[in-house]
Amino acid sequence: MLRERTIKIIKYLINIEDGISLEVLAKEFQVSERTIRNEISDANYFLAKNNLSYIKNVKKRGIILELGAQKRATLLNNIERVNQPLSPEERCFDLILDIAFNDSPTYLYVKEKQFQVSKSTLDDDMRKVRQSLHYYQIEVTSIAKKGLVLSGAERSIRTMLFDLINNSIGILDYQINTIDESMYEKILFSYIPKSIYENIDDVYDYTVSSQQNSYYRKYFLLFTSIWLGRLKISETIAKSSPEILLSDETDVVSFIRQIIQTFKVYTSTEEIKYLSFILQTLNHKNMNNSLEWVQAQLLTIQLIKFVEHDTGIPFSRREEELYEGLYQHITGLLSRMKNDLQVVNPLKDNIKSNYSKLYHSIAKFTPYFEKIIKKHITCDEIAFLTIYFSTSECKINQDLHYVYKAIVVCNHGMATAKLLSENLKQLFNIDIVATLSSREFEILSRLDADIIFSTIRLTSVNKPYLFLPPIIRDIDQEKIKVFLNQNIHLRRTINEKSDYTQLFLSILNVIESEDITISKHLYQKLEQALDSHDLKINQEEIQPMLKEILKESNILFDLQASNWEDAIQKVSTPLIESNTIEPRYIDSMIESVKKHGPYIVIGQHIALAHARPEDGVNKLGISVAKLKHPIKFGHDDNDPVKVIFCLAAIDSYSHLNIMKNLVTLINDDNRLKRLFSAENKQDFQQLLFSDISVKI
Repeated sequence: MLRERTIKIIKYLINIEDGISLEVLAKEFQVSERTIRNEISDANYFLAKNNLSYIKNVKKRGIILELGAQKRATLLNNIERVNQPLSPEERCFDLILDIAFNDSPTYLYVKEKQFQVSKSTLDDDMRKVRQSLHYYQIEVTSIAKKGLVLSGAERSIRTMLFDLINNSIGILDYQINTIDESMYEKILFSYIPKSIYENIDDVYDYTVSSQQNSYYRKYFLLFTSIWLGRLKISETIAKSSPEILLSDETDVVSFIRQIIQTFKVYTSTEEIKYLSFILQTLNHKNMNNSLEWVQAQLLTIQLIKFVEHDTGIPFSRREEELYEGLYQHITGLLSRMKNDLQVVNPLKDNIKSNYSKLYHSIAKFTPYFEKIIKKHITCDEIAFLTIYFSTSECKINQDLHYVYKAIVVCNHGMATAKLLSENLKQLFNIDIVATLSSREFEILSRLDADIIFSTIRLTSVNKPYLFLPPIIRDIDQEKIKVFLNQNIHLRRTINEKSDYTQLFLSILNVIESEDITISKHLYQKLEQALDSHDLKINQEEIQPMLKEILKESNILFDLQASNWEDAIQKVSTPLIESNTIEPRYIDSMIESVKKHGPYIVIGQHIALAHARPEDGVNKLGISVAKLKHPIKFGHDDNDPVKVIFCLAAIDSYSHLNIMKNLVTLINDDNRLKRLFSAENKQDFQQLLFSDISVKI
């Protein structure tokens, strides 16, 4: 802790541009010149610990402290922090960050002085620090002339820092006002200044997205800042594992290259591979490139079915829309779980309280995730999944007649903003024109809207606005009613266009019931007729089922295979012969299993061989084989495999009904037993297609 006079001297010098003599400074503070020298010495020690310029005695200029505007603000912030007594938890947070990021030695006797606590108190803090680090297999050791250092795998240290900051601060927002900062944020910004986050954010705008303001963006910023902070003190990872490969020139790779250029980082290819791998894990975009895409699709379908059955809410009415967002999130979740990087949800308690029925239903399903990944799923991640279902429920229940044009401003991420939007639409006659973050204020005036709902306090807006929490409570509903009544003169009447997909399907079913064959030509003429009357259908819902795609020639019975590689090779043969896939697709499937394990074994005695669409798929197709002799793929729970499918998918949705059929099959133990014991191809084929209603 700095003495009051030392602080006053620092603040005095910050405002002196031309310098001041030692003699004048001594007179100003009414002390001796020797005392001023001692005060400057203490001040310089503090400045050095905070990576700031020293107070210097420059010839012909005198005593001077030269700092830019940003560093001046950082210094004032640090002075304020260091003179407030810290709680035990805040001291532990500071200790870990000091050891992890400070490029000068960390000594306990110095921290005693800084914290103004006794040696026994600091010893107790260190015991808590060591205990918290034990989970990550990290130790704190003392090395001569180096002070305290973190000992353990560098990957574990970075993961620990990511978890520590998330758990202490929540979703980090470097744009928050100084007066609103928590002590944890002040501590963090004293080790990683806000300017670092600003620069990283600018790179994100340029290389990834200038619009996206989700949780993922903030996790990008946080983990990248940790990466830079550790590199700054020359802490690097050991050689990467073989599975970490530098991907093609994706937006993530472009982001990393620009970060290296912006911060003038000189680092190894291994470090670049590592950061690329982690950021891809945190990113929710382009998840079809992930190895988990099939597993994520199966889990998404199973989760929707489970929650619908458990809660009685007809999510199938909005299934395609719910599926898309949920699938993207689950793919990222699987990857994060594998890499121990589950994220923090700052609205967890509100979500759990306000959407308890959905939250607890999803929690019942989580053992399915944990069985696959062998890792525990956190309450924070369950809360994220709840947001998607809550949003879908709101859409199912809401009145489609809107009378207010509104904008939602929310800094809690797009998923939460959408939930707030759907709640407003469900509870009141409101049409949400746009959901924005605080970064997008400049476009407010250009949007055709009459009122604003915001989770942050706004200034200088030219439209009526209401401040709301992200989760609407009963008391908030009353506020909204009053607000709408006050602005009733702004209401409008808007006619929404409808989705006529279900009407289209009903027409097809009527035609079928009259024993009329629906040819491709007839199907296209009906589709064009609806379109000519501006009756839109959702193409993603018009998908083929298993029975339509699985040709009889693609069903192999009593297939003899010598091992799992041979099984994949032989079940794929019909797809090669029909030019559905290229030979390299088979190579990709086999290489992926060798590299990543038996992830294709999706259920008890069932495998679904697959690779990514870009690995050699020409068109949608599937084949299946009942093996004459079961084969072990190396799966702890589901071996040996008795039935193997080969899926060739061309995009993220055209095969979804096929996946739903497979989920139905996997969940039907009785049907599976009969399938495995089928004695001929005809019975096997009949069991595959049983309980499947045909859909064009």
